[in-house]
Amino acid sequence: ILFGIVQGITEWLPISSTGHMILLNEFVTLDVTPEFWEMFLVVIQLGAILAVVALFWGKLFPFKFKEKPIVQKDIFGMWFKIIAACIPAAVIGLLLDSFMEHFENWLVVSVMLIVYGIAFIVVEKINKKED
Repeated sequence: ILFGIVQGITEWLPISSTGHMILLNEFVTLDVTPEFWEMFLVVIQLGAILAVVALFWGKLFPFKFKEKPIVQKDIFGMWFKIIAACIPAAVIGLLLDSFMEHFENWLVVSVMLIVYGIAFIVVEKINKKED
């Protein structure tokens, strides 16, 4: 339940929900195999993604079936861009998968959350000065 609460809170924030799962696992260690832990992270992320899809389905689905069927080309264009953007990330992710496992520890996650937190603060201050 605790892992679900942390995932639910951090998924909607501009911070790493997976990073928070890794940190929480350092304090409240689940007695599971490494394979189960990896699958747990995937499944809990999938739940969050499906919640977003369910919430925004009306804006994401490119077909309308009112008087006559309509295909919204702008939404199809958005999906094309999303798929095109995911392909390089998937290729790089597959190539670097075993290397990236070295960064899945509490120290790296903690440092990067702090670094990105500072970056968010700096960007916000810069944007406020421009207003």
